[in-house]
Amino acid sequence: MFSKSIIWATIVAFLFFYLIPPLFYLGAEECLKEYIDSSKNISRDPYFFGILGIGVLLFSYAFVHIFQKWSNGIYSNKNGFLFGIWTTLFTIVSMSFIRYATTDFAEAQYYVLDSVYWLAMYTIGGVLIAFVFRKTS
Repeated sequence: MFSKSIIWATIVAFLFFYLIPPLFYLGAEECLKEYIDSSKNISRDPYFFGILGIGVLLFSYAFVHIFQKWSNGIYSNKNGFLFGIWTTLFTIVSMSFIRYATTDFAEAQYYVLDSVYWLAMYTIGGVLIAFVFRKTS
């Protein structure tokens, strides 16, 4: 449950998923702003970075643990990449369709751009943890 490989991969995934998304969204804010209904501000000001950290840590541990089970001990970059694609389809793309169909927060283009971004994030994250597993196993 808490092997050296799991701990190191969780730390790497946590740092990646905690630090990169805010930087991306800060940089892409102008591009994405045109697709969001600005009359509905849903972001929290200020962010609760401690609670965010707990959520990202739980996500990172689950991401790593599921990858370890899914890969059957074959920690190749290809497996990490494919795991990232399947994770994106399961979590982000499917939820983007559901959010678009049930909320009036943003236009369809926003959800498409967001899904492409998370596809890149999860595939890079999958390759990163595959690399860490190979080095620590």
